[in-house]
Amino acid sequence: QSGIRGGDRAAALAAAAERYALGRATLVGVIHESFVPRVTALGVDPGRIRTVPNWTHVQGPTADRAATRARLGWDPATPVLLHSGNMGLKQGLEVLVDTARLAPDLRVVLMGDGNQRDALRARAEGLPNVDFLEPAGAGEFTDVLAAADVLAVTQRASVLDMSVPSKLTSYFVSGRPVVASVADEGGTADEVRRSGAGVLVAPEDPAALLETVRKLAADPVAAGELGAGGPAYVARHLSREAGLARFDDLLSEALDGRGSTRR
Repeated sequence: QSGIRGGDRAAALAAAAERYALGRATLVGVIHESFVPRVTALGVDPGRIRTVPNWTHVQGPTADRAATRARLGWDPATPVLLHSGNMGLKQGLEVLVDTARLAPDLRVVLMGDGNQRDALRARAEGLPNVDFLEPAGAGEFTDVLAAADVLAVTQRASVLDMSVPSKLTSYFVSGRPVVASVADEGGTADEVRRSGAGVLVAPEDPAALLETVRKLAADPVAAGELGAGGPAYVARHLSREAGLARFDDLLSEALDGRGSTRR
């Protein structure tokens, strides 16, 4: 799915290992219901699968948003589209660089690291409206997210069931609207829809991404209302307490032997 050369052979080996381990488990926990078909395809009885979503591990923003933007050198009048996290092949971050190329009045910020960072830098050469930032420390991470106008999550169109980006939980905590340039039928799209805190656009489509970002930047009230859905969703479903309670239930059920006699 990610397009990595030789990935099909690696995936076949990984699937064999998964099938062996999952077939012998009492219960199987998955972080999102979109993973269930994948696991059942490996031979696991649906009755032994439980959904145990990841919870957020970061605190909400505390710094003054305007002060953070000033510290980062972001013009108050310039919309900022920020992506935080791994810069790998499956993210398809070229769409953000190409969006910046279409819109000199938009600042695109890529914060993080990964094996595609150098290639992305080369692609963005000559674009003054693209910034590359090192990963923010824990103390300022959500403050930087909250200072942006729109937060981006991107995936190649081929990426469907292999992951749900962990960055979404941090994005939701920050209270800023999310634009997800991802396949509509994947787990990431499901999570964004469920949160009520973001907008979906077609993957690998810079023009569609730019149009959505411009709409949000032009209507800060609507963008604020959309972003406010993130913390509310976290409080309902992604808190530490809720996550630990789900794990406790999973472990208790497994230890009670209600899932299966196998270990």
